[in-house]
Amino acid sequence: MKEYKFSEICRVINGRAYKQEELLQNGTYKVLRVGNFFSSDRWYYSDLELDEDKYCNSGDLLFAWSASFGPKIWRGDKTIYHYHIWKLVENSSYADRNYIYYWLLNSVNKLTAGVHGSVMAHMTKKEMEDQKINLPDLNIQKKVGAILALIDEKIRKNEAINRNLQAA
Repeated sequence: MKEYKFSEICRVINGRAYKQEELLQNGTYKVLRVGNFFSSDRWYYSDLELDEDKYCNSGDLLFAWSASFGPKIWRGDKTIYHYHIWKLVENSSYADRNYIYYWLLNSVNKLTAGVHGSVMAHMTKKEMEDQKINLPDLNIQKKVGAILALIDEKIRKNEAINRNLQAA
């Protein structure tokens, strides 16, 4: 195991802050907000064309850092992600995306122990980048991440089967 600062293994990219008038009822791109990240199916849209790093694509690793906290591997179409979400781009020479996702999932309580804000809790980008992470060899990360991803996929499929059976 080797210890790294999170910024050494992942680039932390801020999403885009929006003015209310920029959030549309219909548009070219969905705007992923923290509410959508966890539970809400009420979407806003945007017709803005932004720098490519302001979009998330299927398979991207994201992290909500304000009000509600946690990671997600995005499984949707090309979407703009809001300012309260970071896109985490791993340095594939040191880190496996799935391994980092599961590390974040397991570490979210530790990561958010010192959050700030009296109205809406948040953590800063610098706090995230300064987090220490111990990583095993990259090959081990890939094996662990792949096994955990397979288990999660099996769970998703079983939940879909259960929903279909309940609807019948």
